[in-house]
Amino acid sequence: MRTVADGPIADGPIADGPVDSPAGRRAGLRRNDPRQYDLLADQWWRPGGAFAVLRWLAAARAALVPAARRPGALLLDLGCGGGLLAPHVAGLGYRHVGVDVTGSALRLAAGRGVRPVLADATALPLPDGCADVVVAGELFEHVTDLPAAVGEACRVLAPSGVLVLDTLNDTRLSRFLTVTVAERLPRVPAGLHDPARYVDPRRLGALCARHGVRLRVRGARPTTWPTLRWLLCGDDRGRVVPTRSTAVLYQGVGVRWDGPRG
Repeated sequence: MRTVADGPIADGPIADGPVDSPAGRRAGLRRNDPRQYDLLADQWWRPGGAFAVLRWLAAARAALVPAARRPGALLLDLGCGGGLLAPHVAGLGYRHVGVDVTGSALRLAAGRGVRPVLADATALPLPDGCADVVVAGELFEHVTDLPAAVGEACRVLAPSGVLVLDTLNDTRLSRFLTVTVAERLPRVPAGLHDPARYVDPRRLGALCARHGVRLRVRGARPTTWPTLRWLLCGDDRGRVVPTRSTAVLYQGVGVRWDGPRG
């Protein structure tokens, strides 16, 4: 298991398309390059900062995580970032292990009680069936190989274990709102997403089923007025709530069964 202290992150494939943010231009990075998060490291926990909506989403994600059913149960947090999930699952009885490719984020996560592992979600240095819960929050729309990432998330999930996820849908509306509109708004960093990597829930469900995980999805959205207050004045009191439409953002919960896979 490689921890954050083991060394620098190797560069991986990056998507086409220039980053429009000043930070991205300074570093010469492109869309979806994870090194952007090093430039934004001070935003993970800053009240009213660029990652406020990610904090709201982490709270909504945690509400889908069941309490641990045995002593020493493991929660594996894929794409854990700065550890935003940690305060919301701290009382559920898990050992919390976080995986990410960004060392600066993992150092922050470690400060929140998360055991950090520096690794790619498509090649986890963890044994089969080791995790009681696998959380993949805002991850799958970033990976370079979606089938591999889903396969790894399901591989490390124990029988009867729970997969919790959220991601962005591969629709015109999602691309328009999260890139064309959002990246022109204050407080929203440009270039963090490559809309070509957004994920159709039907495809994601089929990939999970291939590995023995039945996935159920529902839509989610930030609350409207708190989001506007955050954009205008940095008021950081929003929430992410369920909605009928999965057209932009959706959450998923799946359970790994022990039957035949196909």
